[in-house]
Amino acid sequence: MSTVSPAPEGTRSVGLTDIGRVRGENQDAILADDELGLWLVADGMGGHAGGARASTIARDTIRQQVQSGAGLDDAVMAAHYAVRAEQRDQPDVGDMGTTIVAARELEGRDCEICWVGDSRAYSYSRTEHRLDMLTADHNVAGMLVASGALSPAEAACHPQRHVLTDCLGLAGDEEPRLGQLVRSWQSEELLILCSDGLSGELSDEEICQVLKDGVGLKDIAGSLLDRALAAGAHDNVSLVLVGPPKVSGGRKGRWLWPFRRGEGN
Repeated sequence: MSTVSPAPEGTRSVGLTDIGRVRGENQDAILADDELGLWLVADGMGGHAGGARASTIARDTIRQQVQSGAGLDDAVMAAHYAVRAEQRDQPDVGDMGTTIVAARELEGRDCEICWVGDSRAYSYSRTEHRLDMLTADHNVAGMLVASGALSPAEAACHPQRHVLTDCLGLAGDEEPRLGQLVRSWQSEELLILCSDGLSGELSDEEICQVLKDGVGLKDIAGSLLDRALAAGAHDNVSLVLVGPPKVSGGRKGRWLWPFRRGEGN
């Protein structure tokens, strides 16, 4: 059964996570905190108990760190250390880890995105109907794309596309590679954060078409989840959609992303 993240109805973001068609447990965690200006998707791994624990630790640690004033990069690294501490304290989940993709709103119209692993961030332009992948996968296929040995299309079907090179909880002395970018949030741009349970089932073209046809955030999120389930949903499916900042005008301001009637101000 799908579960909606605890963002109140009619606010700026929508989050959905589903166990999928094959897995026996949902090991993903999501956050859609419009008040804090923090949104994330974590895809856990490491057996029956470990994956869900790792993604939950990452989500809660990042939220706590940001609430305390930490930068997003420091919050993500704090989550890595928290997962490692749990590995040491609980040997039965010593192999657990999690991906992370997180976005935080900065002052003005800037947005910071940090990621480790193969959970992704996309931007979608409503005016140009264009979907852009903002992150780079930290997996074997992504490493080959970065080196020029594979095209993105070839990477999408590479046999090692699910083999991660980096994650939170990475074993050994090395710290995980942290992807990071800061960009300006365009006025009619939607941000999509997702696990590979979505991006692994739907092509970028399919995702773009759903975004183009959708009317409101809940409609789009539900359609993306439905399409992933129809495609087989071999992994847990998680996504968070975030509309752009409010603009001035009226007592409360208004959202620039189109909502269904009654969804937003």
